[in-house]
Amino acid sequence: MKKNILGIAEFLFAAVLTIGSFTVFKACGEHEGKFMACHWAQNAVTLIGAVTAILALVRIVFKNTGIKAGIAIGISLLSAAVIIIPGHVISLCMMETMRCHSIFRPAVTVIGALLVIIAVIDAAAGIIKSGKES
Repeated sequence: MKKNILGIAEFLFAAVLTIGSFTVFKACGEHEGKFMACHWAQNAVTLIGAVTAILALVRIVFKNTGIKAGIAIGISLLSAAVIIIPGHVISLCMMETMRCHSIFRPAVTVIGALLVIIAVIDAAAGIIKSGKES
């Protein structure tokens, strides 16, 4: 359990990102039967969150510290990518007061940044540990 604490944290933050992106801090909803651009940013964030959660689960299962470090590097890169999706890669609504700007984007930024930090610490620890084993 203690060896997997960072992997468990990565999984929990990825799960919050995935579930929260279409529930608690979702982007703007349907408007007159159509979805705004922020809806597609929400979908992209949900997908990346789900992939990150799966990677975190795989990372927990493996015993080899080198493999764990490699997966943590992948998680950190995906987490960095998810931060720039809303508003940069995929546009959000025009008005800064809309839900996608005031709730969705800040939540994705904070959770994504925390995931990056945890994954970088995990990767560094794994690289150091695997260097000592060889």
